[in-house]
Amino acid sequence: MIHLSTIKKTILALLLPVMATAQVQQTVTTNTGYADQTFYSMANGTVSTVSNTDWDLAFQISGFEAAILINSKNNVKLYNANKNVSEWLSMTVADTAGMTNNELLNNEAHMFNGAFNTTADTSNQFDLGWGIYDLGTHIIMGDSIYFIKLSNNTYKKLCIESLSNSTYNFRYADLDGSNEVLRSFNKLNYPGKNFGYYSIQNDQYLDREPLKQDWDLSFAQYVDHFINYKVTGVLTNDSVQAVKAYPVDAATATDAGLTYSFDNNIIGYDWKSFNGTTYVVADSTVYFVIDRHAHKWKIVFTGFGGSANGNFYFDQYDLGPLSVNDVKTVDVVSLYPNPATDNTSLVLTTTKNQQAEINIYDISGKSVYKSNYQLAGMQRIDIPTAGFAAGIYVVNIQTAGEQTQLKLVKN
Repeated sequence: MIHLSTIKKTILALLLPVMATAQVQQTVTTNTGYADQTFYSMANGTVSTVSNTDWDLAFQISGFEAAILINSKNNVKLYNANKNVSEWLSMTVADTAGMTNNELLNNEAHMFNGAFNTTADTSNQFDLGWGIYDLGTHIIMGDSIYFIKLSNNTYKKLCIESLSNSTYNFRYADLDGSNEVLRSFNKLNYPGKNFGYYSIQNDQYLDREPLKQDWDLSFAQYVDHFINYKVTGVLTNDSVQAVKAYPVDAATATDAGLTYSFDNNIIGYDWKSFNGTTYVVADSTVYFVIDRHAHKWKIVFTGFGGSANGNFYFDQYDLGPLSVNDVKTVDVVSLYPNPATDNTSLVLTTTKNQQAEINIYDISGKSVYKSNYQLAGMQRIDIPTAGFAAGIYVVNIQTAGEQTQLKLVKN
């Protein structure tokens, strides 16, 4: 699948080291027992602190991966039943034998790779793990049944039936098939968010995230999928870059020669350790972050309060904006509707007035649309799609020295 952004996966540090110009001592909390999740902006501080124990499933809103997460903080566990959706009615409690051998975990390194997506066949771009994208109907049809253990230690069988017209359709029931519940989750109710949330226990839809453009870091407890163990740490937002510098002099360290990554767990949790009495922060360790607005920061952790208060303590240094050569000048706000029928609208912003060529290609590489535009600030570009055949297309936005690609689906 084509990534929504063509910012290169690594951005080399500026040739001339940039020294920190401002130091701010910060405290971010997840509260007692790490009960909450805090969304944090490098420029503006804490954006919001919300309960992290009131949801079970998270459904991806933006992008095309159709990621579905489980709430590992709240002890939710997911198991592959190795059953096809056609076997839903015939399943019995006996089918749960050995289910704990098939546990599925979120991949915290890639926020759009949830527990439900980890069984995807990587050789098939239309396999989302929980279902298969149908090129003819443009619907993701569910093909798998799961067992889910909730925080109250009850078990359910669960099936994501489809993602159709921006709506996830799913059902769950007791293991013997009783108390079946059918629900629909409409992505359009959560504009500008990475995920929308649902509680099976409370049968409740939750809007708990800030707008994705407003935060850079998430402070929370989660399960590290490499060790299958609950940890407390820091994960980056989509399109935020980070790099670890070690061993360095924290006071003078720069990012010269380091390579940034979009992986969401670069900061993670292992900058601290427990000595049996208290938490000790690793010395000679520094993190550099490039936020969603192309601004660079330096983070040095100074303390961790543990479960008593859930506090993270760190010094934050403002290193200023990236150089002109490193800053992406075009940012796509939305491509909607997508899937499209008669037309779609591309909304984008640019930091400078410039010419852009927009090409749309079908999956064979044939150009089906081409036009030039003068970009300035935020603008909307309406693209007629009525003459396109049903299928998947690539929208290519080319400016001088910069290219951005998106995926467009035509019904």
